[in-house]
Amino acid sequence: MELPKKIADEIGKIVTSEGLELVHIEYRPQGRGFVLRVDIDKEGGVQIGDCEQISHQLSAMLDVEEWSTTRYDLEVSSPGLDRRFYGEADYKKFVGRLVRVQTKDAVRGLHVVVGRLSAYDGTRIVVTDETMKKDRDYEIAMSSIKETRLEIEF
Repeated sequence: MELPKKIADEIGKIVTSEGLELVHIEYRPQGRGFVLRVDIDKEGGVQIGDCEQISHQLSAMLDVEEWSTTRYDLEVSSPGLDRRFYGEADYKKFVGRLVRVQTKDAVRGLHVVVGRLSAYDGTRIVVTDETMKKDRDYEIAMSSIKETRLEIEF
């Protein structure tokens, strides 16, 4: 079962109207029902109050819409410090940050590359491993990426 576009659009409107960024919506089977997970973010990080506020607003909207005949749980949360990348906006936003990239095809013998996201041009990224003395840059085609996540920096 797929989340109706109308509902996804309404979720986006509610989140952005509160000055927050909609990072990702996931609607998937879980147990005997479904889970509707909405990840939100903002500059400086999301607080519990932000999640509560959005959760209340989404619950009210979802109840009025009566869009699902199946039981579901609503979860509103932050994407976390090691957030996953979902699209072009994430690659643009996080240039300069430390990332972990898992690839389908080996890049210079590696399927996991950790380093600074130093460039993104829409078709490829460049990850710079600052611990290497030479050949620090790994060029990775977007089509080869399985998953990219931020790495936690201390």
